[in-house]
Amino acid sequence: MAYAEISMARGDAGQIPVVHVWTPDEGARGVLVIAHGMGEHGLRYARFAEAANAAGFVVYAIDHRGHGRTVRSDDQLGDFGPDGWAGLLDDLTALVERVSKEHAGLDVVLLGHSMGSFLAQHFLTESSGAIAAAALSGTTAADLITAPPEDPEANLFMAMNAAFAPTRTDFDWLSRDPEEVDRYVVDPLCGFTVADASLASMGADALAFSKPDATAHVRNDLPIYVFSGDRDPVGADGKGVELVATRYREAGVEDVVLRLYPDARHELLNETNRDEVTEDFLAWAGRFLRALGE
Repeated sequence: MAYAEISMARGDAGQIPVVHVWTPDEGARGVLVIAHGMGEHGLRYARFAEAANAAGFVVYAIDHRGHGRTVRSDDQLGDFGPDGWAGLLDDLTALVERVSKEHAGLDVVLLGHSMGSFLAQHFLTESSGAIAAAALSGTTAADLITAPPEDPEANLFMAMNAAFAPTRTDFDWLSRDPEEVDRYVVDPLCGFTVADASLASMGADALAFSKPDATAHVRNDLPIYVFSGDRDPVGADGKGVELVATRYREAGVEDVVLRLYPDARHELLNETNRDEVTEDFLAWAGRFLRALGE
């Protein structure tokens, strides 16, 4: 596979969204766009991209504003900028439009993880016709998880560890694999929460795009794949994940697949059973690959 880095149009506050691209050696038969989670970045999906490349997907993983290589200075880390959450949605929409033109004739699948899954949920209420399918990993009902905490001083990430006490690190909730947790801990572009104003903008929009009248705009024939660990605190040990699937079904979406993996935590693609998770995802996504020879 080949790796490249591309830049989108200039964002606000001087942040130019960077996109990581992995291209299969044999040519692409489908397109996978990844929206990563809070406090991480797109390069963390390189291993998964290699497997997706082998299946036939060209993979695009955007570094959201305030994250990864899109950040140009330390004070931008965790800050979405003046446009807030709307800026992230604009970037994702522009990326989907760009790859759809560059790979005309190929299906585009959108995969959102955690905060990126909230972004995908929002995207679906406005642009579900722009993609062939959507997948949500480490997700939950965005309007519930982004509600203001009872304790304004509480650390969003640290609270996730409570169910796993006593813990080895502050991020044991991410995965049962200690090596993966350690990689996250030592990564300078991981482990932060977003700025208060950015979090507030996400929460305000989550209340809007989670309402039934917004979800009703998702096209009924859009395949949606929802997968999570049943010990993921973000998904309330599966309850919030099931609620997401139920909301789409109640909105009339006809093809909603829900997968809950026993004992798995938040980052399924970095879990001890990641090979199983990857294989299951690619089996679902395989129908959106153009047949060889077409």
